[in-house]
Amino acid sequence: MFEKLLYDQIDLYDSEEVEEALKLFNLALDGDNEAMLEIAFIYRMMDKYSDSVHWLKEAAILENTTAMYELGNCYFEGLGIEENYEKAFLYYERAAKRGHADSANNLADMYLNGEGVEVNAQEALVWFEKAASQNVVEAMFTLGIMYEQGIGMEPDEERAFHYYLESAKGGYEDAQYRVGTVYLDGLFGQEKDSELALEWFEKAAETHHIDSIYNLGFLYENGLGVIRNGKKALYYYKRAALLGDYQAKLNIASIYELGIDVPKNRKEAAKWRNSAMHQMQSFD
Repeated sequence: MFEKLLYDQIDLYDSEEVEEALKLFNLALDGDNEAMLEIAFIYRMMDKYSDSVHWLKEAAILENTTAMYELGNCYFEGLGIEENYEKAFLYYERAAKRGHADSANNLADMYLNGEGVEVNAQEALVWFEKAASQNVVEAMFTLGIMYEQGIGMEPDEERAFHYYLESAKGGYEDAQYRVGTVYLDGLFGQEKDSELALEWFEKAAETHHIDSIYNLGFLYENGLGVIRNGKKALYYYKRAALLGDYQAKLNIASIYELGIDVPKNRKEAAKWRNSAMHQMQSFD
């Protein structure tokens, strides 16, 4: 049956990959928990989610922490099995206690949001810090929020910025945007530095972070940290507009109306302003 499924998915697997998958399947039948995990992923690739869950459970019985984590995800999302936050919590907890970093982060999220367990900010803090110590950038970012807002502890702007910056350095785009805003506005005791703000917004914009793209337009429109450049402002505002930012559309209209480093163009201004108005009305 497994072999037939593989050959039915010939667009996904060539003959060599089918042979390798069959070897893994036999290893899984012989009790190899890593092979079980691989078989679970293969079933998932074929959209056979209930079969994937079966093999994840087999691997989890043999203490495979990645399988526990993936089972937690399945129960959390209702993927191949009925959604059950309590069971998701238990699998994340099992894996987290065995050192699985992403499970620690998800466990902390569940404590913070009261999913499958009572809200417990102190426990969330413990598990976010464990995940952050293992370089989980999402955990670092959430710690930044917790220390900034004083969730589970007294507010601590210095530690908040530390975690935001570490998360940003690790490539997390929301953190890169946050660090950019810190330097733009001079928050958390940092000196205002538009050039540094620009650098962090540019990093986040590489992964299409809409607010960072908008802010790059704002910096170029107003000459903050850079020489004013209406054409570049238009470039970034149009990117943000295509991603759904209605304020970017209004700013495009303003640039065309005022002729900021581009020829005045009432027709283009009206087009963008009307587009923004239609979008705003759709929210009502």
